[in-house]
Amino acid sequence: MKVPVSALDGCLDSFTAADEKRIKTTTKYFSDTGLMALLCHHNQVLWLINMTSAGECQYYAIALLNKLFSHLPTGMAVGILYDIGYQLHHSCVKWNLLGAALSQVTFGISAFHAYGHQWPCQVVYHPRKCPEFGLSDGEGCERL
Repeated sequence: MKVPVSALDGCLDSFTAADEKRIKTTTKYFSDTGLMALLCHHNQVLWLINMTSAGECQYYAIALLNKLFSHLPTGMAVGILYDIGYQLHHSCVKWNLLGAALSQVTFGISAFHAYGHQWPCQVVYHPRKCPEFGLSDGEGCERL
């Protein structure tokens, strides 16, 4: 990892989405607690997942990425902009969640959310600091 774990922990404390224990809704009254989407560079929906557990659990993002890689040629480069992309990257490295596809991925943080992160995260994960993202801001899901 290019960012020290202490910086990741500092960011983790400041984001509700990164805290799987914080519950925004209840499963007592609702079977679906939200939606998670995977969008292309042009902000067109590729896949949607109904979230059925309270909290923004990483396995929804991993499921979407596995679906994406099942449709892409081996070796194709992929950039992922996610509100807590640093946390997803850390988990993928630590637990080898994407397998061989991990080497194809460049992780980033969506532009608006990047400013809430610690500066080491911004230096590494801000989309303007990663040439692979061009002028993409990663906020398509927020607009969706």
